[in-house]
Amino acid sequence: MNSPHKKLIAVIAISIASGTAFAHTHTANTNALQLAQAEESNYPILPSFASTKTRAEVKAELQQAREKGLLATTDSDYPKLPVVTSSKTRAQVKAELEQSKASDEGKRLDKEQYSG
Repeated sequence: MNSPHKKLIAVIAISIASGTAFAHTHTANTNALQLAQAEESNYPILPSFASTKTRAEVKAELQQAREKGLLATTDSDYPKLPVVTSSKTRAQVKAELEQSKASDEGKRLDKEQYSG
């Protein structure tokens, strides 16, 4: 038997041995902790939770915390921008674009903006 075949057999043997060891460890963990069985999940089953507050109470507490500055802010905590609706129709915007292209306004603005 040449060397590549020996290496392949060794890799297969190690894979089988480690798979068996993993299966044994997995079985031990399953016995120690009740696990969720949905779609082979191994997440622990959490105890049920019943809130003592209403949704309105939680929202009021959250608003108070925001006002007092008690909430941590992250990059995703940008203020919500007001919704802006256009007063122009799609046809009007397209006409303005064509007019701008015809007058070379876009090229002039590009030169001003990108002149280094």
